[in-house]
Amino acid sequence: MPRYSDKGRRRRNAGRKSNKGKKLIVWLVLAAIFAAAVIVIAVNLNSKSADDLRKVSYPRGYSEYVDKAAKEYELDPALIYAVIRTESGFDPDAESAVGARGVMQMMPSSFEWLMEQRGESGKYTSDDLFDPGVCIDYGCYLLKYFYDYYGTEQCAVAAYNAGFAVGDWLKDPNCSSDGVTLDVIPYPETSEYVERVESAKKAYTELYY
Repeated sequence: MPRYSDKGRRRRNAGRKSNKGKKLIVWLVLAAIFAAAVIVIAVNLNSKSADDLRKVSYPRGYSEYVDKAAKEYELDPALIYAVIRTESGFDPDAESAVGARGVMQMMPSSFEWLMEQRGESGKYTSDDLFDPGVCIDYGCYLLKYFYDYYGTEQCAVAAYNAGFAVGDWLKDPNCSSDGVTLDVIPYPETSEYVERVESAKKAYTELYY
């Protein structure tokens, strides 16, 4: 005589199938969690790799001089790096066709004027602009001067390229609707320059700050 009835066997088999089903669901859930974790790790690694590659294009050379100038002149270091990158690509020996020199591409005439403004006439020669420390200090001094003079970063950057012509543009209703910001920059070179600096500043901010 059978020890267990057919009814009992069916219950046991059903129980085994139920347990197997539960185990399968658990394993599927664990597999999904593992797959999601792998995807997250891969995305993070790819993101870090992408940022590392971007940092090659957006270096922070001469950081000791930049940090010092940023603090002294209350400028965003991302802006300073953006100007240096746009002006010279961090080449201390850079010299333009019109004679601008150094990492911040300062004109010798502007350099002499700034030395007068600071009460330092004769302290340096134009060759000293090839010294990154000197060029960054005076370049940031000029950038801060324009910032205070015009009141906005956009105008300060435009003036760094075009000088006091920015004042005429702000008075022109075709260029400025409020006399404070520039709706249109009439010099294509300066317009492109401002766009490049602001784009680089955005990249530096995203990568480092």
